[in-house]
Amino acid sequence: HQSSKDLQCHQCDYATYRKSNLKTHLLKHNSSKDFKCIHCDYATHRKFDLKTHLLKHKSSKTLKCSHCDYATYKKFDLKTHLLKHTSSKDLKCGQCDYATHNKHHLKEHLLKHKPCKDLKCSYCDYATYRKSDLKTHLLKHKSAKDLKCSHCDYATCRLSNLKRHLLK
Repeated sequence: HQSSKDLQCHQCDYATYRKSNLKTHLLKHNSSKDFKCIHCDYATHRKFDLKTHLLKHKSSKTLKCSHCDYATYKKFDLKTHLLKHTSSKDLKCGQCDYATHNKHHLKEHLLKHKPCKDLKCSYCDYATYRKSDLKTHLLKHKSAKDLKCSHCDYATCRLSNLKRHLLK
């Protein structure tokens, strides 16, 4: 055995006297972290390290739903789950009987009551009240049809359209 740690990692201050230890260490810098914890952001390239990490969560307090057998370690996930059990839909539409517990869903619903579709296409008579819909529509007018079918003369600017075409 050598007493000095003469094998040095070139990416950090890790040092060892064993070549095999250095090889294992180097994996931490350049391999993909395929083993991911389902309870937190931890990720590693070694299955054993993930198993060891998961033991930390076993000692953590499990949060359980009082209405069913759902359980989680994350407070936010339990809060989201509990919404499924609540029958109170406290966010109500002022123009019809629609009600929800989700602010985003109410906002989307309210767009349906908008009297005019104020977002208009500058190339044709298409109009909408959703910015995302107009953005998608404008792609239809894009002049550069870069994606071409290798079997016929079909061309499009959207990958989803080409994929759909190829399935025919």
